[in-house]
Amino acid sequence: MRIDCHVHGEPQNTKGDPEAYVQSCQERGIEAIVLIEPLSTCLEAVKKFGDFVIPVAFIDSENANPKDIERYIDAGCKGIKFLGPAHPYGDACYWPLYEKIQELGAVAVFHTGYLGSEKPEYRPIWMEYMRAAQIDVVARRFTDLKILMSHFSNPWWEEAWKVSWSRKNVYADLSGGTAIYRSIRMWAETFAPDGVLLESSIKKLCFGSDVVYFKEGHFPFEEYIRFHEKLFDKIGLSSELRELVNSGNVKALFGLH
Repeated sequence: MRIDCHVHGEPQNTKGDPEAYVQSCQERGIEAIVLIEPLSTCLEAVKKFGDFVIPVAFIDSENANPKDIERYIDAGCKGIKFLGPAHPYGDACYWPLYEKIQELGAVAVFHTGYLGSEKPEYRPIWMEYMRAAQIDVVARRFTDLKILMSHFSNPWWEEAWKVSWSRKNVYADLSGGTAIYRSIRMWAETFAPDGVLLESSIKKLCFGSDVVYFKEGHFPFEEYIRFHEKLFDKIGLSSELRELVNSGNVKALFGLH
C-alpha cells in the first residue's frame, strides 16, 4: 500500500458514496492521500473522506504571517504548501513563516522546479526561485523543519538528489511534471550508479503523483505506481525500502505512526 504524498482534487466531484471511492483507491494500492488545496477544500475533503485525506493547505507567502500559519494548523492542516514566490524560497522575508511551521511540528511542502500554468501570471514567476538549491538554504537555517520537496526540482534533478540526500530534514518526490517520462535507466543511475544501490540517496524519497483525485472511475495514479515499481525493480530495492518510499516516509513526516 502507498500514501500518495502530492495530490489535488475537489471533493464535491465524488457524487457517490465516499466510502466506496476510498475503497476503490485502496483496492488499487493507495492507502491515503496528501491533499494540497486551499484550506476550505482541504477541510471539506477531510469531512467527507475522513482519514483517507491528509490536508495540506496552500498559503499566500507574500501576504501571510505566522498567525495565519497557526490558524491553518489549528484548523486541522498537517502542513503548508509554498509555490510561486516573489523572492527565492531561501530569502529571509519568509523565515518567520518557516519558523512557525517548525515550532508547530507541521510540514513545509515546497513546489520545486518548473511551474506549469495556462493562465497569464499577475507577476513574474521565476522557476529558479524554487529550485532545490533554495531548499538547501532553508534546511540549513531551520534544521528541525520537516520539508517535503515536490517534483524533485525538475529539471534540476541532480540538485534535488543532493539536497534530499544531504539534509536530514528534507524529503522529496518524483510527482508530476515529466519525471516519469524520462528513462528508467536514468533514474536507476541516479539512485544506483553503475548498478550499486545508494540506500541513503533513495531512502528519503516519497511516492507521489500530483494527479487529480475524487473523479469516480478515474485512477490516474496507476501510471505512477507502475513507474515507481519499474524503478524499484530496476535497482533491486528491498521490501523494507519499498515500504519506506511508498508510505513510511510520509507517515514519519506527518506523524502518522
